[in-house]
Amino acid sequence: MSQQRSGVLVVLAMVAAVALTAASNAVCAEQPAEGSIKLLFMRGGGHDWQGFTPVLVDVLQKTGDFNVTLTENLDDLKAEQINRFDLVLFYGSGRDFTDPKQEAGLGDFVRNGGGLAGVHATDAFKKSDVYWELFGGRFAGHGSGEFMVYVYDKQHPITAGLEDFKINDETYSHDYHKNACMRCLLRMDRGGERQSMAWTTQYGKGRVFNTSLGHGREAWTNPSFQKLVIRGLYWAAGRQPKDP
Repeated sequence: MSQQRSGVLVVLAMVAAVALTAASNAVCAEQPAEGSIKLLFMRGGGHDWQGFTPVLVDVLQKTGDFNVTLTENLDDLKAEQINRFDLVLFYGSGRDFTDPKQEAGLGDFVRNGGGLAGVHATDAFKKSDVYWELFGGRFAGHGSGEFMVYVYDKQHPITAGLEDFKINDETYSHDYHKNACMRCLLRMDRGGERQSMAWTTQYGKGRVFNTSLGHGREAWTNPSFQKLVIRGLYWAAGRQPKDP
């Protein structure tokens, strides 16, 4: 091979390398940083949601990862509002949708990839088949008192490394939706009560995390409960779970 031809090949190789590096840098530049998780916290109905809010929000703010919007207005579930968020959290019992667009907005949000989480929230919107299907379970009854919660699935990102813990709380049991397909994370075992205490499911492209724990202050201030909820919120938002 002549020196002239060899020199041309070297120059072409250098040009190609520079072009490839530039293209790679351009792709990286176009990928946005994760940023904060925009969380819509839907409260209201029964239970002491006024008391629960400051406890949970304080833990969320300390992570530095959540931008929390508090609301009791169901119209914030309509498409033009809910689509501004990454994740919706429900807490409390009772209530019903007052406009079909609220139910449709929530369903479409999760179906299209939005995150959904529920804390002690399956005894709510009981006239809505969409809400029932989203979470997979609907409240059927409960006991209460102090009991052990056992990590049933030690491989899931939410519960990996989480230890069994004791809590004073309500022990929700559920009727399950005909389309329910959940992955149990935690369960209890106390006599005839052996139900799941937390699970995940998928709805369209959206991730759903639910725990029936969280009735009152004794539960809210339990460090293991706080860790479970925070890790569940990260996961539902499509992030790697972190401890609070």
